[in-house]
Amino acid sequence: MIGELRRAGGGGRMSVEEVERELARLRMGEDGRLGLRASVLNLIAVTGEETAPRVAEAVSRLAGEHPSRTVLLISDPAGADRVDVRLSAFCTPRGGGTQVCAEQITIHAEGAPARHLESIAGPLLIPDLPVFLFYTGSFSASSPEFSRIARLADRLIVDSSSWDGCGSAFGAVAEVLSRPDLPPAGDLQWATLTPWRTLIAEMFASPERAGELSGIEEVEIRHAPDGECRALLLAGWLASSLGWRLEAASGSPPARELRFSGPPGGVRLRMEPAAPGARLARVTLRSPGCEFRVSRSLDRPEARATVSRGGRVVGESTAHVGRFDMSAMLAEELRCRGRDAAYERALGAAVEVLGA
Repeated sequence: MIGELRRAGGGGRMSVEEVERELARLRMGEDGRLGLRASVLNLIAVTGEETAPRVAEAVSRLAGEHPSRTVLLISDPAGADRVDVRLSAFCTPRGGGTQVCAEQITIHAEGAPARHLESIAGPLLIPDLPVFLFYTGSFSASSPEFSRIARLADRLIVDSSSWDGCGSAFGAVAEVLSRPDLPPAGDLQWATLTPWRTLIAEMFASPERAGELSGIEEVEIRHAPDGECRALLLAGWLASSLGWRLEAASGSPPARELRFSGPPGGVRLRMEPAAPGARLARVTLRSPGCEFRVSRSLDRPEARATVSRGGRVVGESTAHVGRFDMSAMLAEELRCRGRDAAYERALGAAVEVLGA
């Protein structure tokens, strides 16, 4: 992307007026003309010191596709009381000598200020634009500190893979979704499943194959070593979409065997990670007459879907999967402005599996 990253000097505490004045200065071109603010949303990102560089890089790469005012809060409640503000703008030229700029406000908050992040972020948000809260790491939905900043947002985004176990992540998000005072939520791990769900659905789109859905008897999910949460959400999506009811769960996580009852009868679903360093992940659905498979070699940007009868491939398609880095997954979630019913049903089914 052609553009210029501009950073303000200084640091320390700044008032809201000082922040706005300095951001305006950063948007000003060499000819003295003030660049347009290119913001279609507010993004609040809460992270810790350890993950801050990765999160900062991810949100900065969103400037072109999702220009926003980003408030990056690097929080350390255990530290001595301190607030340090840093400002930057990414400006790109437009016709007629004009330029548009996306803004980022990075704030290190330690001690007492870190326990009241809503009072820091709230006054910096641009009015009348949707607010997304990207909360990295774990939280408790009943925590006053979390609840206060969550109420600023129109939508919460989490990354369940960053938690210490999918169960705690899914349980916390389910609690958020059950509370009317907190926003709807999404998960970066759900975002990675979009092309997989699309390919699976397309395999059954034709009238001659639609009937095969009711005959699915076996499902196998082979996931990347760090992809347990993603695999559980995929299993939850299949179960909730096809009306399967969980009957039993066994195995030693992350390897699991689930048994469902559904319209056609019993369905067995196996989940297990690929060996460390494996370059392939796949989902296979089997009915008495057909095998439906979606697979991806992790060193390629596309996934391949095949339909086989009697061991012979009778249908094939591919879809671009893209990259699974944090910025790409976050961009996918920023496209959703309300509740995601499919995700919420999949999450509910995954929570049931984990509780079995």
